[in-house]
Amino acid sequence: MKTEIYAKIVKAAGIKPGDLVLVQYWMEEQLGEDAGYLQAAIAAAGATSMMVVQNLTISQLVNEQVTETTYGDKFFKLYEDADVIIDLMERPVGVLKKPLEPEKMALLGAYMQRLFTTCASKKLLQLRVPTETMAKLENLTLADYRARLEAAMDVDYDKLKEQCEAKKAEAAKYSGIAIQTGDGQYAVSLSFGNRSWEVDAGDGDIPCGEIYIAPMEKETHGNVFFEKIYLPDVENPRAKRCFEKVVLTIEDGVIVRADQDSLTDYLKEFEEEERTICELGFGMNPSVKSLCGCAVLDEKMDGTFHLGIGDNTMFGGKNEAGLHVDLIGKGEYEWVM
Repeated sequence: MKTEIYAKIVKAAGIKPGDLVLVQYWMEEQLGEDAGYLQAAIAAAGATSMMVVQNLTISQLVNEQVTETTYGDKFFKLYEDADVIIDLMERPVGVLKKPLEPEKMALLGAYMQRLFTTCASKKLLQLRVPTETMAKLENLTLADYRARLEAAMDVDYDKLKEQCEAKKAEAAKYSGIAIQTGDGQYAVSLSFGNRSWEVDAGDGDIPCGEIYIAPMEKETHGNVFFEKIYLPDVENPRAKRCFEKVVLTIEDGVIVRADQDSLTDYLKEFEEEERTICELGFGMNPSVKSLCGCAVLDEKMDGTFHLGIGDNTMFGGKNEAGLHVDLIGKGEYEWVM
């Protein structure tokens, strides 16, 4: 990506002189130039970077040999001492070339859980790199994925944050919302209780540009139309299944059925907590021009809303689940005092 984009991202993240920035580099096989561009931008901000390299082949070899003491307190102190942690992702986090033996897989799971918990306690950026691997996961060509990603990242972050904060302040006046979709044929209502709106404008998920909230889990009701939704493949969570022109029925916060029998049957493969409405968000990024099936881009598109299903414990909710999936749509809004 362009070097100036990394400079913008570092500034938007609030990285300041004297900060220690740990770059967790989820590398493919060869060292990419983006790792250098990012570290150069960190240095230009007067901060210090250190890198933990998660090379795909080396990670496979290491995790085939790990013991219970391989990743101990000394290792995790590197993360605890950092002021900022950046996941630089050329590939999906934590994925190996082939399965491990059950004992080693359990150790990997424990390592990833502690890594996730430790990183979540710090200022954390998750930054995607346009690679063939990442593009393929989204069913996009590399050229298309790169163009969309770079456009979404090459924004005026100060202006975006200002707009997100203004939208948050307006939304905070209300206790709930009714969303009309399908040219007004369908409506779904959500209640916010005493929960707070959050802003993602450069110091979290990259690309950024949204406000979001964890609605009251049992208080979402109604029907909602989506042109397309993407759900994880239950047999291969790294893959997706697409369903088009669907209406979902939500009762007591849980998706209970769809207007298509095949989707209704497929939803039965998910636990109730995985079908629970856990998030309402509004996209604010003006450089995301169209929906493409990549949730991290689509949910940021200005003029869209998204309903999340699954886990929301990281942003004020109480629904614990093994997944988080965003369903992106367009509608009209009636705010409730």
